[in-house]
Parts: sequence; structure tokens; C-alpha cells
Amino acid sequence: MEVGPRGEGGYPVVFRAAGGEEAPGVMRLPPLRDLEALAARVPDAVVASSARVRRAAVGDEAPVRELGRILFDALLAGTGSALLMAARNRAAQQGGQVRLVLRVQPPELARLPWEFMYDTGEDGYLGLDLPLVRHPQVARPVAALRVVPPLRILGMVARPDDQEPLAAHAEQQRLREALADLVAEGRVELGWVAGQTWRDLRDAVRRDARTPAPGGQQPGQGGWHVLHFIGHGGFDARAQEGTLALAGEQGGTHFLGAGELAMLLAGHPSLRLAVLNACESGRADALNPFSSVAGALMRKGMPAVLAMQYEVSDEAALECARTFYEALARQLPIDVAVMEARQAMSISRPQTLEWGTPVLYMRSLDGNGHLFDLADDAGPGLAPDLPPAPDLDLGPGPGPGFGLRKSPSAKQRADLDELYAEGLGALYTDRWDQAVEAFRTVIAHDRDYRDSQAKLTKARHGQRLAALYAAATDAVAARDWEQAVENLETIVTADPSHRDAQQLLEQARREQVTAQLRDETVTLYRAGHWEAVLVVAERLGQRPQDVDAVAELVAMVDGAREALETAARDQTLAGHYREALEHLDAGRWQSAVESLAHVRAVDPDYRDATQLAARARQEIGRTSAGISEAVLLLSFRAPGSVHAVALSPDGTRLAVGCSKRTTLVIDERGTELVRLRHGMFDVAWSVAFSSDGFRFTTAGIGTVQTWDADTGAELFSVAPRVPVYEVALHPDGARLATACNDSAVRVWDIATGAQLLKIAHTGVAWGAAFSPDGLRLATASGDHTARLWDAGTGAELLKIDHTKIVYGVAFSSDGLRLATASGDKTARVWDANTGAELLKVTHDDTVRRVAFSPDGLCLATASEDNTARVWDAGTGAELLKITHTKAVNDVAFSSDGRRLATAGKDKTVKLWSLTGGDDD
Repeated sequence: MEVGPRGEGGYPVVFRAAGGEEAPGVMRLPPLRDLEALAARVPDAVVASSARVRRAAVGDEAPVRELGRILFDALLAGTGSALLMAARNRAAQQGGQVRLVLRVQPPELARLPWEFMYDTGEDGYLGLDLPLVRHPQVARPVAALRVVPPLRILGMVARPDDQEPLAAHAEQQRLREALADLVAEGRVELGWVAGQTWRDLRDAVRRDARTPAPGGQQPGQGGWHVLHFIGHGGFDARAQEGTLALAGEQGGTHFLGAGELAMLLAGHPSLRLAVLNACESGRADALNPFSSVAGALMRKGMPAVLAMQYEVSDEAALECARTFYEALARQLPIDVAVMEARQAMSISRPQTLEWGTPVLYMRSLDGNGHLFDLADDAGPGLAPDLPPAPDLDLGPGPGPGFGLRKSPSAKQRADLDELYAEGLGALYTDRWDQAVEAFRTVIAHDRDYRDSQAKLTKARHGQRLAALYAAATDAVAARDWEQAVENLETIVTADPSHRDAQQLLEQARREQVTAQLRDETVTLYRAGHWEAVLVVAERLGQRPQDVDAVAELVAMVDGAREALETAARDQTLAGHYREALEHLDAGRWQSAVESLAHVRAVDPDYRDATQLAARARQEIGRTSAGISEAVLLLSFRAPGSVHAVALSPDGTRLAVGCSKRTTLVIDERGTELVRLRHGMFDVAWSVAFSSDGFRFTTAGIGTVQTWDADTGAELFSVAPRVPVYEVALHPDGARLATACNDSAVRVWDIATGAQLLKIAHTGVAWGAAFSPDGLRLATASGDHTARLWDAGTGAELLKIDHTKIVYGVAFSSDGLRLATASGDKTARVWDANTGAELLKVTHDDTVRRVAFSPDGLCLATASEDNTARVWDAGTGAELLKITHTKAVNDVAFSSDGRRLATAGKDKTVKLWSLTGGDDD
């Protein structure tokens, strides 16, 4: 069947039959883009079908079958169908075989998978029923080569270290097993290229071509006849040609292009067949049918190529090679051998589509598909080296031709029976060497004696497995895991149930991975890749190891962690120091102090950080707000001790929390606007205005209530049922936090009273504050700590330690600093992200509350030493000292920072105007 270039009505086809019939036809196909879209699904379907657990045919096989139906119907409808039917009938009558020879000239059609043509009438794939040969248009045919045995096969295995591993050695072993008897009889010789590079292949072909030909052979017949390649193949889309993946001379992969391979093999007339057990070695470009590896070899004169047009699994490749060579050794035509290989692939792996992967290309069909004209006799010196049987009178051994011997006498028959029995006994007791020797001796005197040929094959198989098993166990004992895995993989591929090979293979693979990880860990450690050391070591630590290996691993992990910590520390120090220098250059003195505080928190003696910090504080002192005086605007006498005070956002009202269950709202002149009774007991511990000033919230013993700031009407309430020492309002106005006597800080929904979050300290919770962005919550506790939490999840973010109870916390307006008030007589300022201490100021007694001015320049504190004080928040310099007659419980800045309210145990609330020395 010859398909010509596309014409107006379709593609012209000429059908020619062996009987001389010839008929024209026209092949009409769907649009090429539709065909290519369908063909593009075939590789995935083939790969999917190689899985051991198959899905329904409608999922995987449907696109393949549909494409095959389209190709069959288009090519063989009408005239072609009638000729094919006639040819099949003649072949059936004559006991012959129909061969399909396909010559497709248009490149866009030549690359389609014609092997999958599907005959709906016969409900089967044509490629499984008939030999199918691709016969490209080449300049000259090649006649069959007369070969005096042995038929010489040159094998090459390429396993580049950066490619996916292959069961290449298993395929080598299978190939040896399939050809073992033919090798023993002198019919086949199997050799291997010594290396994996293109230079090794070139040298192997050239060297053998120079070997003198045995007597009687024609020039060039001393070379190899078949090249069998085992490895990876592919298609270089940029170069638009097929490739074989050989090993690079410096490691890695060297992709040998189709043209380069053809050039290497050209000029060796004895080389008649290339078998490419490599994926996609039959794939060509849409514009050049000779761009595939197989096509390039054909164009350079290779008579036949068996290639793979798609990815193929190791198991399918092994079955293909085994069956193909067995059929070829029986002197079947090469296309029939390929058909039998396809059938074997289909039968051995039910429902697989991989049988359509092999593609056979032939330059010539002369000799009825025989590439080699094999003589009947083995050449001189090629007869098997069989040992004699000195104790048995078996008569003369084999003559120069096989099958030309006298029938054995009765005594010889008895001796053969005895020798066969000895071999049988050795075979079933795993004495492989004795079994091989016995059956070889039997065959040497009578090739057809019972099933001695099959028994010899089985004995040799056992002998090889036993040798491999011994080598594998020796490798395991020597902890040579790579060699152990290689030997055991070969055993398991040949016989999965052989002794405990499967278990040993699993162990060897585990140990191989462990050894590789250990070596990689050492390599990474020596190179100083510390993070990678920890990643690999973590994986390695999950695998069983001996005591010494574990100790070495622990030492490397400790060293890597220490190195990482040192590097991180050095990087942090350098980063903060660099930031400090940039701030100093720009005159950002407060920022410089904060950066240098980070540096000194890690290393107090780092470079000149102490001197630079002193300079920055000095500059802050010169350029600060310059508050130097507090002018009393209001002194209000409350009905009881004042525990809390808050200024409304506009600064015109004060909320006052007192003992005696009383909370007041007064204006800046002291006029009482609202008086209300709070809770069931006698203390209002905390008050807070909402951001709009319309509401305020109070906290006491057991209840938290929200009120209308104008009318005093209760709006909402929550009931913690334990004393609440501080209430903090979230910036969104919808939530509040309570610091409670039971060591818990709770977050509530104001409108519903539902508890949203609970955070636990190990001591009484005295204070709480939300960050300006509402994402963090700061808490103060009797467990001597202040802590920062995620306000949404409750996850702890930071822990800050004091030596005594922490009573109050406050954020700066930018959220970068946190101030704490403690029973250790100090108020401190910390970096709110790292916890580094930035500032410490000291009172004469417990500090109860702390507050930042809105601009962050000043810090106000309330203390049991009867004073409230205002400090420079950058330098710690005391700017103001305000006195009450008893302990000061709370302080609060106005929103403009120009007023300060103080609340005392002396039952007074005082409002102060903060001014500089030059203010009017």
C-alpha cells in the first residue's frame, strides 16, 4: 500500500498484491488538525495502559481505537478491503501469511501510528493479526546477507546518571537467557560495547570491522550483524530529530542525534539490523520522515530498524526483545518476528496498548523478509565446548551438521536415561552446576533426547540466579548496596519468588538510599550548606542506622544549627547596625536608638553601638517636645478612691472609675454630667471611651458594662463573673478584652456578649491593650510577664520578663513599641516585634499604669510612690513630676498630647496642661 502526496480529492493510494493485482484508490481523512489532536492522546493512553491496575477501555483505549478505526477505514475501504480479503483467503489456502507493506510518502501521515489500525469488521487491531512493515522510499534496496553462523549481535547499554533508572541489566540478562541455547550451539554470538559513550560505540564497531573474516566468509562479514541498544530515547523539538541518550564523557547525558548515529554506523555492510529499545526512537518530525532515529538509519543504508514510537515500560521492552530474538533465531522473517513480539506483549500484559509501540522499518523485502541467509552449519571453532562423558559409552559426538547422527543403541539409550535422571535429580535439588553438565552432555550426544533442551535452559536459569544471589549476598555483607541492588533487581525481574531476593532487594534499596543520604549530608556539611544539611539530615534521621552513623549525624546537625544561629546572629547585628547608621545620617534619632537597642540586646559590646546610642539620646534631648511644666487645670474631688480615668477623644470629658460602686462623667470644669452605679460590689477598676466618644465602658467585680456617654443608659454588658482589673476596646469598636482575677484574658463580642477568645496566664491578669491595628493583644500578669498574642487566634507571639508583677501595658501609636509597668518599681519600653529592651525608668515604689503620648515622644507613669511622672520616651530623661497625697493609680493623655489626667487613691482626679518653658 503506497500513499502519495495529497491531491484535490484526497491522498492517492496504490494497492499491489503478491499475485500481481494492482488497483488505485483515494484515501480521504478528517482534517489533519483533528487527526493530530487524536494522535496526541495516544502516548498517554499507551503509558496509562502499562499500569498493572487498568481502567475501563472507554477511558484509556477509546482514543487509540478511534484513531485506528479512522486510519483503517480511510486506507482499506472499498478496493483496499477487497484486495486484503482476497490476500487473506489465498494465504489461508496456501498455509501462508499475509504481509502488510506500508509506504507513506506524506510526512504528516508517516508519523501517525498505523500499527494501531483497527478493523471493526474483525473487531481487532491489524497489527496483532498481520505483520506490518513500514517501507520508506529509499534509493537502493539491500539483499540478504549470507552469514555463516554465528549471527553476531552487539549490545549497548546506556544509563546516564542523570536519567530515569532503567532495568537495563535485567534486559541484558533476559537477552542472554533468550539466546543462551543458540549461543551454546554456535548459532549466535552476543557481545557488549565496553562503555556507554558515543566513542565507545564507534570504537566497538570499528575494531570488530577490522577483525579478519573467518575462512569462507565474504569481506565485511567479520563485523557485527545486529546492534541492540538499551536505554533512553527522545525527540529534540528544536533540532527536529530523534535522539538516543548516551552517557557523556564527563558524566550526565549526551544526546546523540539521529543523523550522528547514522554517521557512526554507516560504512559497515555486515550491520543489517538495529533494535532500539529506547522510547520515541521511531518518532519523526511532521515535515521529515527521516528525522527519527530509525528513519535516519534507513536513509544511511541500514536494511532494517526495529524502533519504539512511544514510551515503553521495562517489562514490555523485555518481553519484546525476548520474543523477537527467539523468533529471529528460528529463521522466521523479521516482520513475522515483530508480529510475534507484539502478540507476546499483548498476551503477557493483558489489555496493554504497548504492543503498538514497536515499529519495523525495512529497506527491502527481498528474501521474503529475511535479512540474513543463515547457513546450516556452524563455522570452524564455533561448535559448543561440551565436556566428554568418560564413564559412558555414548558413541561419537555431534558431526559438522546438526541432526545428522545415528540412532543410539540400547546401551547408549540406557546410559542417556541414567545421565538424564542424574541431571533431573540435580535440577530439583538446586545443584545447578551438576544439572547443567549432565544435560549438556546428553544434548551433545542427542539433541532431541526427551526435553533435555528445556531442562538445560531451566538449569542454566537456576545457575545464573544462584550466581547472582551469591554475588548479591556478598555485596550485602560488604555493604556495597549499589552492586547488591543491581544483582537483586536482575533476580527479581527474572523470578520474583526466588528465595528471599524480594526482601533483600527492599532492604538493599533502603540501605542504598540511606548511604546516599549520608554521603550527601557529609558533602553538604563540608561545603557549608547548613540549611540543606538540616533538610537531608531530617530525612536521614527517619531511617534506621547504626550507632556510629547516628552519632556522626547528630554532630553534623548540631554543627549546622550552631553555624546557622551564628550566621543569623551576625546578619541580624549587621542589619540593625546598618539601619542605625542610616537613621543617624538622616537625623532620625529615636529610630537610631531603637536600632541600636536591638544590636545591644544581642551583643552589648558590638562595635561602637554604646557610643552611638549615647549620641542619639543626646540629640533627642536637644530636639524633644521640651515639656517642662504641668499647669493644673482641674482638681475634682470624687466620692471615693479613684482607680481609673479616661479622656474623651475631644478632650472635653473625663470618665472616672471610683470605689463605692460609682462611675462619673465630668467636663473639664468639673461639672458632673453622668453618675451611675456600677456592678454589684464596690469598685470600678477600669474605664475606657470608644473611639467616637459616644460610649464608654466600665469594668468591676464580675461585670463589664457599656454606657451611653451622654445619658448614662446601659447599652451592653458581659459577665465574666470574676473581678476585672482592666478593659481594653478593640479599634473596630466591636470587641473588647478583659484582664481578670482568674489569670485569664478574654475577648468578647460587645453587642452579643459572646466570648470569642480566652488566653491564660499563670498569675492574675492585671492589664490588657490592643495594638493600634487590632492584630495583637498585649497582657500584663502576676506571673511577672507581659505577653503579646495574636488577637484573632490567641497564639503567643512574644514573652517579656520582669522580676515582679506586671500591672500595666500600653502600645505606642505606631505599634512598634510596648511599655510595661511593674512592681519592680520600673516602667520599661520594648521593641514590640523582637522584645528587645529599649528604655527603663525607675520610681520609688510600684508602677501601676503606663501611657504613651500620641506622638510617641513622651511616656507617663503612675506609681504608688504618690507621683505621676512624664519621661522622654527616647532618652528616659524625667521631664515632669506630679504629686498626689496618696498612690497614683492611673494616667491618661488627651488625643492631642497637650493634657494629662491623673487619678489618685486620695479621691482626686486632676487634669494638667503640659507646656514647655517658652509656652505662653
